Amino acid sequence: MRILAVVAALLLLAPGVGVVAADDSSAANERFLRLMTEGRNAEAITAAREVLTLTQQEFGDSSVELAAPLINLATAQVRNGDLQDAEANYQAAISLLELREGYLSPRLANPLVGLGETLMRSEQYALATAAYERALRVNHVNEGFYNLEQMPIRDGLSEGYLGQKNLEKANFHQEAEAYIQQRKLGKETLEFVAALEKLGRWYDRTNQSEAARLAYQNAARVVEKAKGEDSPELVDPLLAIAETYRQQALLPPEPDSTQSAETLLPMSSMMLRMALAIVQQQEPQDQSQRARVLVKLGDLYMMWDKRNTASARYQEAWQALSTDPGLEMQRDEYFSQPVRIMGPGLPAIYPPPKRNAAPVQTKDLQPGFVVVRYGVNQLGRVTDATVIEADPANLLEQGVTRAANLTLFRPRYVAGAPVDTSGLILRHEFRFAPKKLESTEAKPAADDNKPLEQPTSGEGT
Repeated sequence: MRILAVVAALLLLAPGVGVVAADDSSAANERFLRLMTEGRNAEAITAAREVLTLTQQEFGDSSVELAAPLINLATAQVRNGDLQDAEANYQAAISLLELREGYLSPRLANPLVGLGETLMRSEQYALATAAYERALRVNHVNEGFYNLEQMPIRDGLSEGYLGQKNLEKANFHQEAEAYIQQRKLGKETLEFVAALEKLGRWYDRTNQSEAARLAYQNAARVVEKAKGEDSPELVDPLLAIAETYRQQALLPPEPDSTQSAETLLPMSSMMLRMALAIVQQQEPQDQSQRARVLVKLGDLYMMWDKRNTASARYQEAWQALSTDPGLEMQRDEYFSQPVRIMGPGLPAIYPPPKRNAAPVQTKDLQPGFVVVRYGVNQLGRVTDATVIEADPANLLEQGVTRAANLTLFRPRYVAGAPVDTSGLILRHEFRFAPKKLESTEAKPAADDNKPLEQPTSGEGT
């Protein structure tokens, strides 16, 4: 969440809030800032408590100056996973500001966002959404309806509504962000492209492939109009459009839909070939970008069961990344071990929740895992999948093994050629409700395209 990424912004206080003049207080506050920057969260909590104590001594137990140290302490506690303590301190800061400055104080926005994040982390989605909604009202009263400072609040609202399985409201706040950016920047400006791409990534993440594609197509249209049809800046939108077709091909077709893998994969291929043509006509060619597109084409052809064509694209990418020692790390990222391309998913919760059911509280569940050892041959197919550990036993072993056997990989490459790989490890972690266990094992969910964890290398890799 952004509140953790911008903790310094919370600490640079507005006039009249929490500035302690004493040398020891300043030293404690500087120490707190340094510890937070270094990620030493437990020590930062101690420093924040010291600042809070010194502020109480200087200004009193109910002074508004305590709000900032309370927020800082709560932020450190969130980072450290102390969610109950963080919630209490955010609430204390909110109460102080309400008492001293009123219910619409602009200083309420930060602790309300922090409270929302804390509640999100503890899966209290409805309460988190209420905190974010109030933060948005405070923001609008003080900054106007179309200010850019509201974006983190709307991101929090999207996450809260997504946690409540209310996709319509979650979408609304992401779409509102794009609309606000459009008003500020203009819908035909290159600056607006980033907002369209952000909206596209949201739709991608929530498996709304057609909506994502429309956002990326609009981004590509703006770039093409401003820069021309051969602009290198078109490559990223084209790759994103291609990915929406590929992801849609992985999902079960909608009832009465005319879209199928047979129609979607060629569209993805066309977008990738357009991107490749743009890259290859640049002088000098960006070999890193060229290899990126070639690998995506190879993965697509693997899905399409065109393994010879896929291998040719992979070999081109290997050669492109072998011309410069500075690109060897990227080459290793693509080819040093098998990379999952597609395959069935497995439920993160067992038994899988029914559609439209209320969100499951993970605090009511117990952790489980299955570990499978397997290999991947030169064709990207899994070999010798064997369960080596499972807890609880006799629950998901068959499901995980079945999913592993049906998974397709980009094979490992050595000296530009595909090779067999053995000793790979897949660990699937899940949570389960002991009282609801069924006698039969769960099968991979047909509509769950959540990738399995990437393999880790063992012997033979």
